[in-house]
Amino acid sequence: MSVFNLDARQLMVFYYVVTQESISIAAEQLGLTQPTVSYHLKTLEQYAGVKLFNIKKQRVILTRAGQDLYNYTKEIWAQLNNVDKFFNSLKARPIAIGVTPLFHSQVTAALSKVWKVHPGVNIEILIENSTQIVQKVSDMEIDIGIVLSTDYDKSKVKHIRISDGERLVLVASPKISLAKKEKVEWADLVSYPIICGQPGSLLHTLVADKYLQAGILTPPLIIVNSLSTDVLKVFVKEGNTLGLWHIKDVEAEVAAGELKILPLSEDILVPIDFIINQKTDSISPVIQDITKYLKREFRKPSGL
Repeated sequence: MSVFNLDARQLMVFYYVVTQESISIAAEQLGLTQPTVSYHLKTLEQYAGVKLFNIKKQRVILTRAGQDLYNYTKEIWAQLNNVDKFFNSLKARPIAIGVTPLFHSQVTAALSKVWKVHPGVNIEILIENSTQIVQKVSDMEIDIGIVLSTDYDKSKVKHIRISDGERLVLVASPKISLAKKEKVEWADLVSYPIICGQPGSLLHTLVADKYLQAGILTPPLIIVNSLSTDVLKVFVKEGNTLGLWHIKDVEAEVAAGELKILPLSEDILVPIDFIINQKTDSISPVIQDITKYLKREFRKPSGL
């Protein structure tokens, strides 16, 4: 006798009949006819090879073997309920999005539109550098990521291009002497620390490479792990550091004269990707809309 020959529907019919103590009530609850329910019971007894119950005056009376089987079906039913609760919890689980700090404002703007289309959807935003996000998407710790484009392990991550080139700008306090130059080279920045993320992040590497190309082997970079962009702008406004941010994130401060964009000899343009785990077979409507609105936000021109 193999368990794979056992029809689970027969066990459920048996469970309902015993629980309701009635074939007719069980048939009604299961959406089956009484002859179909009787057929399943008879087939189950034939499979078991022993008498499981007797019917007296329309009532189901279990034999000892039937009682033992009923105890098993109660456990099976409880586990099925637990599985159903598990699937419901998966549906309620938030969509985890990894976002590089450079683009949190664009992502927030896009998500505000997503929430209007999908009210009640649960989204969790994690601010990480691009390298960390790629790793967490690869490990399926988070669902999707918005990152600076890089070389991906194609066996683990697939990507959708959101923008071919987002402009990053170096900003400074208008009060410092560097801000008064008509043209700024990377070699001019050697005495000014720059806020540009953690070592190993793509942004940190990009800035380090710019310094290296200018012949500066030990650049004065600053590591920032936890402070918000608004707090960091205060340091820049006071003339303590330079900041490297997306141009749209400094529009208000530049327009108000609180910060000045340094006139570098070349623009800093970075491509942006939306990434998801390679094992993801289908993209949900919510994630599709996140992608759509992200593209729209990044396509909006800067006011500067």
